[in-house]
Amino acid sequence: MRWNAAWIVATTIGLVVGGVMFHFPGSFDELSWQLPALVVGTIIGFVSGLFVGMVQWAALQLHRRAGLRLLLWMATGVALTHGLHDGAPWSIGNLAISVTCGVAMAVTYAACFEDRRPIPLLLIGLGWAGGLLVAHYGIRILPLPEEETPVAWATAHAAEALIVALVWGVITVIAGVPARLRADLPALPPRAVVAEEATA
Repeated sequence: MRWNAAWIVATTIGLVVGGVMFHFPGSFDELSWQLPALVVGTIIGFVSGLFVGMVQWAALQLHRRAGLRLLLWMATGVALTHGLHDGAPWSIGNLAISVTCGVAMAVTYAACFEDRRPIPLLLIGLGWAGGLLVAHYGIRILPLPEEETPVAWATAHAAEALIVALVWGVITVIAGVPARLRADLPALPPRAVVAEEATA
């Protein structure tokens, strides 16, 4: 329970900071494909994802190997999400973009952690896609400032990131992601080995 709560809190802090500082998950307001926006969005998303991963790493107190894999996963997944939201045309539709991002998050998890179990992968992908969709439509009913100012822009993206974080954080707990990451902690050696090493 402790590590599950830590995971949700860390994910929320990381993504909300990403929303304020880096406008996660992106703008998604282009009329056509914009390669410069896609590239810049991917770079910004990579930095944002690294920050999210570092907060999660600290919260779960992971071993170095698991922590580095987590950094790679979050940096890649958030980068692809941000890049598509910044560079893809809105005519593609939010559902298609969200599903694509969900698939990317699940695939990168499988690649980074060598985990091919179908249920966790399905939940990771659905949680990310669902969080993006809920956030996209949910912020429309929230009493957020409508003026085009940096503060209003940051507030809207922070609210969107908060929704994504809570939805995905809870669903990944159900998928057992925090437990899977913590399972990469090195096992303690037997007492005899420890005593032998201490006297060597």
